[in-house]
Amino acid sequence: MSLVARQLSLQAGSRTLVDALDLALKPGEVLGILGPNGAGKSTLISVLAGLAVPARGQVTLDSQALATLPPLTRAQHIGLLPQGDEGGFFGSVADFVALGHYPFGAAAVDLTPLFATWELADLARRPLDTLSGGERQRARLAQLAAQQPHIALLDEPLTHLDPAHQARLLAWARGEADAGRSVVLTLHDPNWAACHCDRLLFLYGDGRWQLGTPADLLTPAALEALYGPGTAALWQKSDRVQPV
Repeated sequence: MSLVARQLSLQAGSRTLVDALDLALKPGEVLGILGPNGAGKSTLISVLAGLAVPARGQVTLDSQALATLPPLTRAQHIGLLPQGDEGGFFGSVADFVALGHYPFGAAAVDLTPLFATWELADLARRPLDTLSGGERQRARLAQLAAQQPHIALLDEPLTHLDPAHQARLLAWARGEADAGRSVVLTLHDPNWAACHCDRLLFLYGDGRWQLGTPADLLTPAALEALYGPGTAALWQKSDRVQPV
């Protein structure tokens, strides 16, 4: 399953966020998207999911224009974890997670392994809106995992998670890639990017972008060009911590 963006340009009002981006997601890889607030990371995720239209360019799924595919067809191949979209859902955690399998019909699905992975077993009967931010984020991750998408797009998935669950999420992403699927996630921590991503996409918010490996892009000079003076201190290269 191949998701490809060709000559993609994204805008916010009159401002060009990304200009002429060429990006082909590779099965078996984790791609990390980094950039300052407002640089277009969430906009790009929405366009890759088929939920937003680029200013210019096209996204294709196995050579078919993504915009022409019915939403259900897209959902059978592409999974999206946006930033907080469960408002108005008043059902249980179990019902919420089970919605991840909706694109494939109403057949019953054993959610027990997912509840164990995300430590939701004791919360399954709770109304979703009674959960803490971190618990709710784990439920949203479990819903995405229930969908089993060929291409998983995660927008700031580490939000609200404690360090243990952050590590679990990144291990899940690596497991998905090892199974031959594509995983894209937006990140702010270059240390996580160095350890868990095969490729990185830097978005500068002014049209510029850079695509490369962590070894190529994670340098003090590149990070300060991306985030601003003094930000290279957020990342310390170590021989004990290497990209996967």
